[in-house]
Amino acid sequence: MSKINAEIKKVSSVLEGHMTIPNYQRPYRWTEENVRLLLEDITQSWKEGKNSYRIGSVILNNHDSQLNIVDGQQRITTILLILKSLESTIGSELRNSLQYRHSDSLNAIIRNKRFIDSWLRENIENSKSSFGKYILDYCEFVEIRVADLSEAFQMFDSQNGRGKELEAYNLLKAYHIRAMENNTFEEKVTCDITWEGAARYQVDKESSDVSNLLRQLINEQLYRTRLWSRKETAHAFDKKYIKEFKGITVNKNHPIEFPYQNRELMQYVVQNYFKSIGVSVHGIKSRFRNISPENINPFALVNQNIVNGKDFFDYTETYVEIYKRLFNSEFEEMKNFKKFVQDNCKYVGSHRDGDQYLFELYKSLIILMFDKFGEEGIEKYSKILYLLVYRLRLEKEQVRYTSVAEYPVQNEIFKIIENAKSYADLLPLEKMANKEVICKKNVGSIIRYFIQQNIKLESADEKKVNLKDYSFA
Repeated sequence: MSKINAEIKKVSSVLEGHMTIPNYQRPYRWTEENVRLLLEDITQSWKEGKNSYRIGSVILNNHDSQLNIVDGQQRITTILLILKSLESTIGSELRNSLQYRHSDSLNAIIRNKRFIDSWLRENIENSKSSFGKYILDYCEFVEIRVADLSEAFQMFDSQNGRGKELEAYNLLKAYHIRAMENNTFEEKVTCDITWEGAARYQVDKESSDVSNLLRQLINEQLYRTRLWSRKETAHAFDKKYIKEFKGITVNKNHPIEFPYQNRELMQYVVQNYFKSIGVSVHGIKSRFRNISPENINPFALVNQNIVNGKDFFDYTETYVEIYKRLFNSEFEEMKNFKKFVQDNCKYVGSHRDGDQYLFELYKSLIILMFDKFGEEGIEKYSKILYLLVYRLRLEKEQVRYTSVAEYPVQNEIFKIIENAKSYADLLPLEKMANKEVICKKNVGSIIRYFIQQNIKLESADEKKVNLKDYSFA
């Protein structure tokens, strides 16, 4: 364990440091709301005459005589913008030396500087000097300096934002970077860049909401699929369950413990050998018909045993790319399937919580089917899987999270797909999909589709669901 120095410092002292923003850092993305909350917190502390206000932590990594900012870029940048608006000369040298490589950062800086100017005019106009002095001399950071990058990431997983603990999925990054003890600094940085890129990726390009593909994928399509495939009820992913994505560490310092781990050892050795000599394995079956993206590992499986370190990052990168190509319209692959999803999963009312639970279940089934049988499997079974999932929407007046979490365990749909070795093994899915549906909920687009597929429908209450309103032709 290398030395870690932690010290509480005034803002004025922290800003004297010669800090840099490393290439692997995410953009500066604080919103006006983030800035407003910080300004209000500091202002309240200042007006109450408190002797100190703790802004948060700054984690710095000593590398090549530079202090790289691992965590704290958002807060430091915002404080620098506030001080500039207050016309303080403190921090000007650091402000001029920091390089923001992302266009998103520059746009956010311009937007937030404009907001800060306006906010200060409205709230601090006649007390700028006093307010600026309070920030410099009474506001504090916990400055943590770490020589080893993996330890810097380990420190990073403790706090984020305004003291809010990081989400479960992000704790995995620090854990698996720590397992990369035999990898180079550049490999660790590359894994971090890829991870953060996925965390910034907007899941639904048609929505203006900022989203997070990595969180979506790990919390839903990976974690819950792994449990459902074992016939276990899959509730929400949180810190209690991160062990699901902790596996074995394969290197000279961590020999395997049990015979069942031999398979992971063999896969690790073979893959790394072929990578080292620059040779690909011929005859591999791609999941997509006409493409074989480099960042999709053909050996990865949703339900594979986890190998810690870089293999875990390859695993998540594979399914991030698969998710994009299956569900995002910007990619050319699987156009017919994407049209089917748009036509049948984006109906009036599909934004309701229960309907969203069903959509996540459907996507998880699609990814598992794609995992096993590729593009052809989706063409053959996407409609059958739809019938299996969306019958729940018709059978229940309210679709609750618990009922969706338990449904795949009751009928073993994931286990059937996971154990299948040919399409013949999937016949039980077709039989279940064709069963009669007793309708308690009137969702017209779903009812019409079931009728088109010749599924027998009965109404539980004709006052609520009158099937005579629909054409059976």
